[in-house]
Amino acid sequence: MSQSASSVRCRSAALFCSGSAIFVWQLRHPIVRFAAPAVNELLGLALGLGLPWLAVVAIFRIGRWWSKAAVIAAVLPLLLYSLIFFLGWAMTGLLGFDQFAEAHWKGSDVRFYRTNGGATTDFGVVIRQERTLLPGVLLVRRIDDFYPCFSLDAISADHGITITAKRSDCSAFADQRREYRLKPFVYF
Repeated sequence: MSQSASSVRCRSAALFCSGSAIFVWQLRHPIVRFAAPAVNELLGLALGLGLPWLAVVAIFRIGRWWSKAAVIAAVLPLLLYSLIFFLGWAMTGLLGFDQFAEAHWKGSDVRFYRTNGGATTDFGVVIRQERTLLPGVLLVRRIDDFYPCFSLDAISADHGITITAKRSDCSAFADQRREYRLKPFVYF
């Protein structure tokens, strides 16, 4: 095997591994989302199951003895990961987020999502600031979340948004109101 083919395979393996890490980080702290929830679910399922397996294939293709040993050591945990990921998606994937309120603020939208992770969890509220990056693609920043909570009210202000809980049974929201400073371009 030539040196350039080996370096290309190493770069491919690194790209797949870093892509997998970015995907897992994106699940917990979303930055870019699609406007259609179904597209997010299907893409998340495909990438969540596919990227780790593609990374293992890329490492195997390096062709060295240590890469084959690493792949053999990774197959069983990866099978377990795939099973848990698929079961978790099947149990909670379709119940994820329901948008119930929205407030506009200087070219971006502050959206309120009701979360329901299934029969074993309470409802919660996640507040996100979203701005359209491209048609159908949103830049997203998580502002806050409250568990257990069913709904909150929002009022746009000059500096950001004010959250109140007048008609909600939101035990996680102890204050009568909270103010959040928002950024015009979501992150700056």
